[in-house]
Amino acid sequence: MLMRRWEPLAAAAWIWAALVVGIAAYTYAYPRTHSVYPVYAGAAKRWWAGQNLYEDPKYRYSPLFAVAMTPFAALPERWGGALWKTANSLAYGAGLWAWARGVLPVPLSAAQTAALLLLALPTSLTSMHDGQANLVMVGAMLLGLSGAVVGRWNRAAGWLAFATVIKGYPLALPLLLVPLYPRQLGFRFAGALGLCLLLPFAAQRPSIAAAQSSTWVTVLRETVHIRPAKYRSVDQLWRIYDHPLSPQAYAALGLFAGAAVLVLCLLQARRTNEPRELLTRAFMLCAAWVILFGPTTEEATYAVIAPAIAWALVDAFRRPPGRGTRTLLIASLFLMGPLGTDTFGTAVRLFATGHGSLPLGGLLFLGYLLAWTGRTYGEGGTARGAGASPSAGPAPAR
Repeated sequence: MLMRRWEPLAAAAWIWAALVVGIAAYTYAYPRTHSVYPVYAGAAKRWWAGQNLYEDPKYRYSPLFAVAMTPFAALPERWGGALWKTANSLAYGAGLWAWARGVLPVPLSAAQTAALLLLALPTSLTSMHDGQANLVMVGAMLLGLSGAVVGRWNRAAGWLAFATVIKGYPLALPLLLVPLYPRQLGFRFAGALGLCLLLPFAAQRPSIAAAQSSTWVTVLRETVHIRPAKYRSVDQLWRIYDHPLSPQAYAALGLFAGAAVLVLCLLQARRTNEPRELLTRAFMLCAAWVILFGPTTEEATYAVIAPAIAWALVDAFRRPPGRGTRTLLIASLFLMGPLGTDTFGTAVRLFATGHGSLPLGGLLFLGYLLAWTGRTYGEGGTARGAGASPSAGPAPAR
């Protein structure tokens, strides 16, 4: 009976293992094909040589991330790339496991957990194949949430700070959580973030570390003033229909959307003190903001939404039949997942992403989230099936 119960999870684990091993083997055979690892390894080598990390315009990550890539960069490129992609995928898998088993507002069966792990793949495969650091970043965000659920605030702050210094925009999640848990998380996150920013000074001469940190801040600022055509956030739809938004207008739209997300989280905190429900909703709304209104949303960035839409689909199918919700979520996943990859060939991917399939899928998911929020308030509390045991963790400070 126990073996039968765990069979779906075993099948999901084998599929994940096959993908990870296959990607690693492909990277070993073709180290510079479908891989951003050379960008990361090159930055690590430039760091130790005291050179400018950002002379390669493809490198937009923090100095600490370059330091963290050192063990991989020290290996031959074939081995370093293969091991990096393996570690990247495993860190993401650990975050998904923590999300499924420790954060979500209801306990999942083995079959539901397996379904969630597999449903996260369509929007994650591109990042897994290319070795995008988005995956370890998302894994860190989810591990941070798992710490917050059980009141391990130092652990939560550390993981959230690490996610933030990888690419910058994950700061959106702590900005949602600190107003919900100011006493528990505020100072801890600030301290952890400060430590992450100072660590590179222990790995290089202070003058060099300071110059690299300053350049990173400049690179982040540029995202407010430059909107390349490759970005796949909601402003792509304006470009497609010949009404492009200026960078300033897009930044204002993003700030407005972020404020709206914060208000929704605060309103939810007034309705329930259940941390699993609050943290799940905060992450889902944050992920939707990142892909639709974030500063540097590319095709690979849609990995951020993978845990959220995977849980939404599992939740939709565990409830009484609701064809409209299920159809909407399946369409959203299809637009952001298979159509955003080479599943149907490169020509189909280029046509679909060039015509806004990714932000359209994101808007469908945002519509689901808003409808879910409206249903919650319509029922006078936590949405049906979304509750969890009061012992799941601490309530937000008032």
